[in-house]
Formats: sequence, C-alpha cells, structure tokens
Amino acid sequence: MHIHLAVSDMKTSIDFYTTVLGFFYDHGLKDIAWLTRCNLMLTISLGTPPSDPQHYFGWVVDSMEELEELYEHFYRKRQRLSAAPNPEEGRYYFFIYDPDGYPVVISYERMEHPWGRGVCSCGEHPEPEDQNRSVSKP
Repeated sequence: MHIHLAVSDMKTSIDFYTTVLGFFYDHGLKDIAWLTRCNLMLTISLGTPPSDPQHYFGWVVDSMEELEELYEHFYRKRQRLSAAPNPEEGRYYFFIYDPDGYPVVISYERMEHPWGRGVCSCGEHPEPEDQNRSVSKP
C-alpha cells in the first residue's frame, strides 16, 4: 500500500514517523521523503496539510493486550491520541495523530475490505499486487 501526505515540516514529520511509529527512512530528495513500515510505503512532501483530514491508514496488531500496551506506551510518551481501546464498548482500535493532525489507526480486529484483507498486516498476509487500494474514511 502506498500513501502520500502533504506535511508542514519535513523534519518533524520524519522524526514522528520514524521514532514514534517505527517507519524506516528509505530515502529522500529536496522536498519529498520515502518511509516504509511493514507493507506500507509512505511518502511525505512539503505542502499544506488539510485542516480536517478525511482519510486514515493503519495496521493491525496480534492481540488486545498488545493494542492496550501500545496505547499506554504512546500515552506515556505524551502523543496525541483518541479514546483508549475498550472491548466492552466495541472499540478494538485507537487513533494516534501525527504532527499535522493526520490520524493513524492501530487495531486489534481486522478492518475488512471488499477484497477480504485487513489493514497492514506486517507481512503476515501479503496483499495481492493487482488489487486497487485506498485509505479508509474515519
């Protein structure tokens, strides 16, 4: 899956995606950078981010325990987060927001798409290359 975002500050965004979310800085040019994580490729370029992003991307984790641990980890690191996951309320996910307000979802339950695959699965179930991909709406 490939996602592109316009960001207000390249260094701040690269730092967030690499140090907070574990992306690998692949390479960059003057005003664009390529970052990778699992089977996601994220390109970011200097630009004007939308004031209210309408789409998000993310990945799944292997257990509810892992999801709750990640939420606590990001909370302790003072990251901007949505409400905590809460299985009793049917919330098996949470959002973390990047420096420009883009939401990134981390989920325990797979979010099903028409082609039957969830969000990034970190290589467990490679996505077929001939399928069209799009990000989801929050």
